[in-house]
Amino acid sequence: MAKVENLDAPIGWLIDPHNKWAIHFDYKKVTNDQIGNDFTIDMWGVVPNGKPMIFKSRRKATRQDSMKTWKQLISSNWVELDIEKTKSA
Repeated sequence: MAKVENLDAPIGWLIDPHNKWAIHFDYKKVTNDQIGNDFTIDMWGVVPNGKPMIFKSRRKATRQDSMKTWKQLISSNWVELDIEKTKSA
């Protein structure tokens, strides 16, 4: 999974320390190389097997708001979730 340090904006999944909630950060590409200004932050409930399966909400955000939210969650002990591993598990 891509790390936020290598990007202009956060993308991917974070999961809370209690494995109850997962948040997906995404953006809309303007061109193949350029990140647009349409960012979304989706909250999902996590089912007992560790997969985010229950959609709760979507929030549109700016790049700066996405970065701020990502950093706040990381500082609150949320961790990156490798969604590919949970799909195959």
